[in-house]
Amino acid sequence: MSASQPRPALSARRSSAVSYSSPGLTPSPGGTRSSHLSPLHIKVQRLLSANFEDAGTRAALDTLGQLERGEADEGAEAGSKQVGQQPQVQQRGIGTALKRGGLRKEVDGKMAEGSREFLQAFSEVNDKLSMLQSHLDAMHVCCDEVQTELDKANQGTRYLLEHAEGLRQQRATTTVQQSLVHVFLSRFTLTDAELRALNSREVPVGPELFAAMDKTDRIRADCRALLSGEAGEGTQAGLDIMEYTSQHLEAGFSKIHKWLTFEARGFAKDVLEVSATVREAVSRLKARPDLLSEVLSVLGTTRSTSILNLFLDALTRGGPNGLPRPIELHAHDPIRYIGDMLAWLHQAMAGEREFLESLFGTKEDEKGARRVGEVHALSRHRRIKTGVEGAELLRTDRDRVKKLLDKDFEGCGRPLKIRVQQTIKSQESPIMAYRIATLIHFYKVTMERTIGEDALMSTVLGEIMDHAYELFFETLKAQGRSLLRFIQPPAAALTAPLQLREILSTLREIMTVYATSLLEHEASVPSPKSREADFTDVLDAALDPALDMCTRMAEMRPVEWDRHVFWVNCDEAVLSALEGFEFVGQRRVTVERDEETHVESLTAEHHSHLLKESGLEPAVSALRTKEAGTALSSLAPASPSALLAAQATLTTFLSSLDPLTSPRLALLPPHLATAVHAEALARLSAAYGELADAVLDPANGYEGAESLLRRRKEEVEMLLVVR
Repeated sequence: MSASQPRPALSARRSSAVSYSSPGLTPSPGGTRSSHLSPLHIKVQRLLSANFEDAGTRAALDTLGQLERGEADEGAEAGSKQVGQQPQVQQRGIGTALKRGGLRKEVDGKMAEGSREFLQAFSEVNDKLSMLQSHLDAMHVCCDEVQTELDKANQGTRYLLEHAEGLRQQRATTTVQQSLVHVFLSRFTLTDAELRALNSREVPVGPELFAAMDKTDRIRADCRALLSGEAGEGTQAGLDIMEYTSQHLEAGFSKIHKWLTFEARGFAKDVLEVSATVREAVSRLKARPDLLSEVLSVLGTTRSTSILNLFLDALTRGGPNGLPRPIELHAHDPIRYIGDMLAWLHQAMAGEREFLESLFGTKEDEKGARRVGEVHALSRHRRIKTGVEGAELLRTDRDRVKKLLDKDFEGCGRPLKIRVQQTIKSQESPIMAYRIATLIHFYKVTMERTIGEDALMSTVLGEIMDHAYELFFETLKAQGRSLLRFIQPPAAALTAPLQLREILSTLREIMTVYATSLLEHEASVPSPKSREADFTDVLDAALDPALDMCTRMAEMRPVEWDRHVFWVNCDEAVLSALEGFEFVGQRRVTVERDEETHVESLTAEHHSHLLKESGLEPAVSALRTKEAGTALSSLAPASPSALLAAQATLTTFLSSLDPLTSPRLALLPPHLATAVHAEALARLSAAYGELADAVLDPANGYEGAESLLRRRKEEVEMLLVVR
């Protein structure tokens, strides 16, 4: 029982002790405790005053209480069975027995019984321990035997372990080598699908074939690295792989070649479209120039035949449903007829060049696009390879385009040449001949810039152009010969002859054609000097016979004055015709100098005439021709009397003089007549000034010099309106 539970045995014992105490132990009432207490009384008091909170004491009391209850219960049960007494009577008997000393005995018995039970249990434990010890001894013996066996087994399996470790290392090495072999094979061999794409006709030319060829090229590039190493297995492997891939790569090129040859025969249509597959196939075949040349030869033949048929249809049948109309319907108009033929070829060549540039992948972007005939700029093109190699590839492709263009249009050369030459031969007008020649010249330059100077079409146009220019110059020469055949004296008005004006009108129209025949926005427009040099032959052929005619006509006039006036009028007509054209500047300078010479002659002669009419000519002549040191007054033409007569004549002359014009200059152009008259008057005023200064000079011996000169030189200058 725990310490917290009630203790009935202890309570009963306390009450029993109080109830059965002796009367003599009870203190007397009303008096002090007796000092002579009995031992029992003292023991009872000590028990009553004892502290039962101690754990050991409480445990002992609990044990004692349990023992008392157990004994009491057993005794009561036994007594009731024997004599049928009441349990209460038996309990009192047991308690009495415990009080009389049976408790110690009972406790000793219990202790003895507990000791026996302990000994018995310990004996069982001892037996078990003995058995365990025997088992442990047996196990020790067994462990020794097992250890011995293990030592023997370890000694026997050491070789196997070492061999197994070696096998594991070999397995790891083999695994690495297997991975390397797998990587090597995947990098340096072709799959079945790739082999089929390269060799089988069932796989069409397309991305699958191109991918297989790319891988083959990469394998061959990697093999070059193997071949560049030291001699050994790597070199032999590289040689084997190169031989292996070479066969399949050639099969791929042969497949592309056959397919492109078939496709080239199909490019016989008017509208051509190049697919990405065809463009890529052509790009691949550039690595085999011999195969590509065969394909381009077939393509050139096909396109040449097709373009010739289209050209003939345009000449005779026209376009679809008759629109546009056939070119030959305009054969009566030479410029339109020839221009339509050349324009058709120009347009067809532009479309053909675009087709070929798309075929070779050299077509420029929109920002860098150029027109037909514009000089190529080798740059900016999108290529896989760059630098010098890329530029060389681009140049090669453009050369191929030019050669194909030449071949495509070689069939059109003969029908074009025949028709143009027939048209040129029927022309008699030099203007029309020159317009045709310049038109052909323009298209010739365009063709040369597009397909080169050595191309057949450029050669044909060059021959046609030369023929046109020959006919033009022959027409000019015939015209010049007709001018010199019938020469007549100049008209009474001394104007430029009608033949010269006709020639100059024709020349001006020719110059207008030449000025508008070149494109001003072209980057290669020639400079004014080069243009003038190009036109010199035409100018000389047209103008020289006319000027020669004017020279012969002027020689038919006996009077020199008339010859100069005639020449000035002819020069003015020529200058008027050449005005406004920069490329005849040098010839204008030559004509202007010639005119200045004749104007100077007219001015000098007109001055002499005015000097004579003014009466000053004898005195001025004497002044300018006298010897040094001779007095002017001593000369008869300049004597005082002669001077007085000259002064009278001068007064009459000044009163009737028109300072703006002269009837003698009426046959000259107005601006030149005014200039000649003004210059002659200025020279007359200067001559009078010289004479006046000489008269006033004392060295000339004039007496009353001031009275001899009625007019001062300033007055004469004002009257002559000298500016």
